[in-house]
Amino acid sequence: MATLDNAAVIREFYRAFNEKDLDLVGSVMHPDAIVQSIPFDETEKLIDHCESWAIALPDGKVDVTNLIVQGDRVVAEITGRGTHEGPFKGPGDVTIPPSNRAIEIRLIEVFELRDGKIAEMRQYYDALSFMTQLGIGARSGLAREAEASMPGAQH
Repeated sequence: MATLDNAAVIREFYRAFNEKDLDLVGSVMHPDAIVQSIPFDETEKLIDHCESWAIALPDGKVDVTNLIVQGDRVVAEITGRGTHEGPFKGPGDVTIPPSNRAIEIRLIEVFELRDGKIAEMRQYYDALSFMTQLGIGARSGLAREAEASMPGAQH
């Protein structure tokens, strides 16, 4: 498949996700497509992964910063934004209840395509930053120090 066509498949994948059209999302991937979450060392069906994110962040949108295509491999640099309004399936099948917090995360996603459809995706991102934005990660030492130095700061 031509390089331009593979870029178009990935752009269509993100467009469909932004519209929360999971039927269209599913149409650009193989039924057995998987995603590997590198930060959490977990693998699941890609369509289930997309559905989980769509439920957790119903207003979620992905902005594509860069696409690099080489043959059947596409690397996407993206920024995802949304409000955590629904339950989120976290690592180890833990369900994280809605926090109603705004989330912004930068990711690198590496796609392997087969016969013009997504077969596999590997996802790289700062998991600590993401969990902190959800309200369950550790705050940075610098933030704690700044808070402690402020009069009337609460701990």
